[in-house]
Amino acid sequence: MPRFIAISTISRLAVAFICAGTFATPGLAGMTQDLADCTAADRKASADACTRVMNSGRLPKNQLYIGHFNRGSAHFHAGSYDKALSDFDKSIDYNPGYADTYYKRALVQHERGDRERSLADLDRYLEKRGEIAEAHINRARLFRRRGELNQAFSELQKASALDPGEIKAQILRALVLSDLGEQGPARLEAEKAVTAGADNADAYYARATVAFREASYAAALTDIEKALSLKAAFPAALMLRGRIEEQQGEKDKAAASFKKVLEGAPKSLDARAAQDDARARLTTLEPLAVVAPVSNPAPQSQSRSEPAASVARVSECRRFIPSAQTTVAVECPK
Repeated sequence: MPRFIAISTISRLAVAFICAGTFATPGLAGMTQDLADCTAADRKASADACTRVMNSGRLPKNQLYIGHFNRGSAHFHAGSYDKALSDFDKSIDYNPGYADTYYKRALVQHERGDRERSLADLDRYLEKRGEIAEAHINRARLFRRRGELNQAFSELQKASALDPGEIKAQILRALVLSDLGEQGPARLEAEKAVTAGADNADAYYARATVAFREASYAAALTDIEKALSLKAAFPAALMLRGRIEEQQGEKDKAAASFKKVLEGAPKSLDARAAQDDARARLTTLEPLAVVAPVSNPAPQSQSRSEPAASVARVSECRRFIPSAQTTVAVECPK
C-alpha cells in the first residue's frame, strides 16, 4: 500500500534545490531536514515540512504533486481527512497520471463515509496500476460496509488469487463468511489466519467473532484477550467482550468495555461499527450517560456502518441494513 513518495523520488527535489542555489545558504540543514520529514507521513513535522518545501519557491511546478501527495499522506495519518482530501485533489490536478494518489484519496473518502467516490478512485487506481491485491481488499471492505457481502467476497477471492499469502484477505474472508451465516467455512478461514499470523490481533478477533456467533463464549473470550494483548486499543475486540459480559449479566463490566470501545483507534478493523454499537448499548445500559461522538464523523447523508460482531445472519430473501445493524425480509427475485 502506498504511504508516501520515497526518499529516492523526493531526493530529486533536493537536486532541484541544489541546482537553484538554495543549499548554498545557511538554511542547508533545515531544508535537508524538511525534505526528509516530508517523505515520512508518520512524523508530526511532516505536513509543515512539506508546506515549507512547497512554499520555498524553488520547487519546479512539475514536482508539486509530490509535495501535495506527501502532505496529504501526513494529514491522513493524523486523521485530518478534509485537509488530506484537499491535498490529494491538488496532487491529481498537477499530475493526473500518478496512480498512487487515487489509492490514497480512496482511503480518505472511505474514512469520510463517501463510499461511492472511494470505489471510483480504487477503480482508477486498478486501471492505471493493473491488478493489485491491496486494492481489491479495500474494495471488499467498502462492499462489506454497504452490506453487499457477496460482492465483498468476490473481491477477496480476487485478492487471494493475486497474493495467496495475503493474511488481510484471509481475515476478511472469514468475517464475510460469518456475516453471511456460513460459520463452518468462516471458522476454517479464521483458523488459517491465526496459523499464518500468530501475532496478528485481527486474526484472533476474526476467530473470536465466529465463536461468538456460535455461542462458544469461552473460546471467544480466549481469542478476544489474545487480540487485546496484541493490540490494546482494539474497539471491535472490546465490543465483543462487552457483548459477552452483557449476556452473562455483568452489566457494569459490559459498560466499562463499551466505554473503552469509544477510546480506541477508529481506523482499526470494524472499529466504526463497533463504536456505533457501543453507543447504542451504553444508551440502553446507562440511559443518562453522555456518549462522546466519533472524531471526524462521516457525513450523515453518506454514513454507512460496517457489520458489527453482533450482526444477525444474512440468508436468502433477506437484506442487511447497515444503518440499523440488522436484516429484514425482502421480496425474493422472480
